[in-house]
Amino acid sequence: MGLRPFSRFGARLLSIFFLAGCTRDAVSPVEPTAAIPSSPNSALLGLVPVRGVTRAHPLARDISVSAVIGKTGGTISIPEAGLTLVVPAGAVSQNTNFTATAIAGTLVAYEFEPHGTTFAVPLQFTQDLRKTSLLGVLTAPLMDGAYFTDRSKLNSAAGVAFVSELRPVVTNLLKGQASFPIDHFSGYLISWH
Repeated sequence: MGLRPFSRFGARLLSIFFLAGCTRDAVSPVEPTAAIPSSPNSALLGLVPVRGVTRAHPLARDISVSAVIGKTGGTISIPEAGLTLVVPAGAVSQNTNFTATAIAGTLVAYEFEPHGTTFAVPLQFTQDLRKTSLLGVLTAPLMDGAYFTDRSKLNSAAGVAFVSELRPVVTNLLKGQASFPIDHFSGYLISWH
């Protein structure tokens, strides 16, 4: 008799996990149709394949915005792509010409210049999720900010990228935003799993 309640509990628990797994796969609008491709060189280079969050409407062309930001900080944004990048006071020690480029295609991916720049205080990357395929999703998937070295690491058609760093994302579903810190430049995208 003592085993029977445990067995029922175990069966219920397994069914909950099974249903939860089925539900997430069934409603996920960001899942690419193809599996994540592997690259023979990716393991050797320390690259990790990730699925990228995609745009609700692909960008037909790159969109670049530049601003000179100094010691007191500032903001650079690309409203059409949903990007806001906050440069806090003290991040740079002199006036610096920042450029943010939303990369054409379906991936929510950006390049930042000057390439290789490091920051004394991390910048804050914020993406408007309402401009992505997550529009209307009641619970966002787990996301990371993902660093890529150059565009050759992106496969927009498959919705994947090969990245060398992952950063935890803070999601605010009420505002429809995902944010993460950046302490150096090149390219970043939002990945999910």
